[in-house]
Formats: sequence, structure tokens, C-alpha cells
Amino acid sequence: MGYARETIVGYVDSLSGSTTFNALTANSNQSFTIRSFADGSTCYLEDVWQASAAHPILMSIKSPRMHDDVLGIELASTPLAAASGGAYFNPQNTIPGFLQQQLYSTDVLSVTANGTSSDAMVGVFNVRYSNLGGVNGDFFTWSQINPLIRNLVGILVQPQASGTVGILGTGVALNSTSSRLKANVDYAILGYTCSIPVAAIVINGVNVGNLNVGGPGNWDISETGSFFVERSLRYGVPAIPVVNANNAGGTFISCADVVASTQPNVTLIMAELSQRLSGTQAA
Repeated sequence: MGYARETIVGYVDSLSGSTTFNALTANSNQSFTIRSFADGSTCYLEDVWQASAAHPILMSIKSPRMHDDVLGIELASTPLAAASGGAYFNPQNTIPGFLQQQLYSTDVLSVTANGTSSDAMVGVFNVRYSNLGGVNGDFFTWSQINPLIRNLVGILVQPQASGTVGILGTGVALNSTSSRLKANVDYAILGYTCSIPVAAIVINGVNVGNLNVGGPGNWDISETGSFFVERSLRYGVPAIPVVNANNAGGTFISCADVVASTQPNVTLIMAELSQRLSGTQAA
């Protein structure tokens, strides 16, 4: 059974303004077309978040197979603090946990945004597949992980966003800054913290099915510190990635942002597990 999760990152580097909705461009090796999945299985849109460089924005996700193909799920957000108008709160979750939208095999999503002329924006969402051929990520529920936790550990990585706004930068290996993971031991990635806000943090490697998996680089650490645990609890699904330490060199962390070349300190909050789970079927 090919259980999979994927984080899709798209961007507009210069909005047209007025009432125009500009199409987002998906990152390299990604698409707004839902992957073909097995008959009888399911696929859901889970989380949506967005960031803009300077002004409020509207983002729309639609298809003829959703509610409507006019604006579909239309979502407003702003990076500006109400009191000062000058503090930036990027990114913002615009579909909170517990809410999900069913998606359909090979459906082409139209993802667009409207905002102030010349502003840049990044839109991100998570897709969950119950059975995607050729992929089987090592994801588990909180009830499976919690009894196996032996120790907590924080691992620092320093990914840098691309010099082009909205594009994921070159990934850095899980062991690029610290090699403290114990050989051949499984670790659950529970969440992460960021020293500065970025639009998206993603993990890629064999244990997550070689797909980008992640969340927002939120200014509010309470949103990200237990991000994967929260997804498991809210949706009632396997959402916590488990990575074997021997794969640390091939597990990469990347970030994208509305500011070019942003480089946050990202600490992955991980749990050393008392037994091996990687390589087993997600439940």
C-alpha cells in the first residue's frame, strides 16, 4: 500500500494587481496536477498556507471537480500586523487543521493569487494519498510513536532559500551541521523551529518516499514545534515521518521564501525510538 504525503510549493514573483488573479508556478519536479492513484483509494488536500512580500493577498484553489471552477476555495491573508501595519507575519495558515478537501486522481488544480501590483507571494499546500503507486513513505501515528520515545533531540540545519523568490533552495543534509544521530537508529521527526520566518520548510529522502514533505516556516513556534504530531492527531492519519540515522546523509531539508536567499536556523525536533519502524507499512 503506497501511503504518501506531499508538500506542493508554488509562487508568483510579481503580481499584476487590480482584479487579476495570476497563476502560481509550481516548483521544479512538482505540479498542481494530482498524481494518478489507485482506484478505490483516497486523496485529500490538508493544509494551506501562504506568504506575501508586503501586502494582503487572495489565493484561490479550484477545479471543476471541487465546489466550483470560478474561485473555488478562496483564501485571504495578510503579512501585516493590525496595530502597526509594518510587522510581518509570514506565513499564515489559511485552512486550519481538521479541515480537508477530497481530491481526485489526475485532476488539474488551478492555483491563482490576487494582490498588489509587483508584490511577490508563495502559496503552499499538503496532499495526502492513501495509495500512491511506487511510493510508500515511513509515516506513523502519534499513538504508534509516543510509547517508543526514548529521548528527544534537536538537530540544527541551515537551509537557504533560492536567490529567486518562491523557489526552494538547494537542500542541506540532515547531518550537514551535526552528526549526533546514533547509527542505524530510527528517529521520528515531530516538528521543527525556525529562527526567522520563511514560507515553507520541506524534507526529502527515501524515508518520506522521495517527495517533499513539510510545513510553514511559521513565526509562531507553537504552529511548527509539533507540526507532524498535530497533523496525525487532527486528521487521524499517519503523518509523523520516521528517518533511519543511516539515511541522514541522503535526507535533505530545503526552504522557500518571499525574500530571496533567506537562511534560517532550523532545528528539527526528533525522537529517538526504542525500536525500528522505518521500512514497515504505514498504518
